[in-house]
Amino acid sequence: MEFLIGYVLIAVILLFMGFELVQIGMFTLALIGVFIVLIGVFFALCVVLLIMSRPASAVFIKFDEERKFPVAVYKINGEDVPNMFPSEMIMRDKIYVPNKEIRLLYCKPRRAAIDKNALITMITGSVIFIPGGVFSAIALVEFVKGFFVH
Repeated sequence: MEFLIGYVLIAVILLFMGFELVQIGMFTLALIGVFIVLIGVFFALCVVLLIMSRPASAVFIKFDEERKFPVAVYKINGEDVPNMFPSEMIMRDKIYVPNKEIRLLYCKPRRAAIDKNALITMITGSVIFIPGGVFSAIALVEFVKGFFVH
């Protein structure tokens, strides 16, 4: 909500500065394109982390509530390893069962666990946002080239 209010204020300031609505709309589309590219880069990095990960046995032990979003913590090879993504809020007691051994992926360089929920998020996000990010990057390059070719 704060983002939307901030954007409206910036749009009003741009209108007072003499920008046209079409220009503000083009700026908005370019900004959305940049966000999509950044999300695509994030999920491309997730694919790299998946490649670097190895299967491991783990036991869920607790939630780390000190972060902005609660994260599941697993015991892997005697060490406490946080999950890569925040924990699910719905059906928490069914997804995270204490003292039950599960198989997950362990990304040792990042020192992070990738449970089934994180894996589904990474795969789904990669399938959607990597191609979208590539398309948005191409569209942004063409958009910028349009300003210089006259």
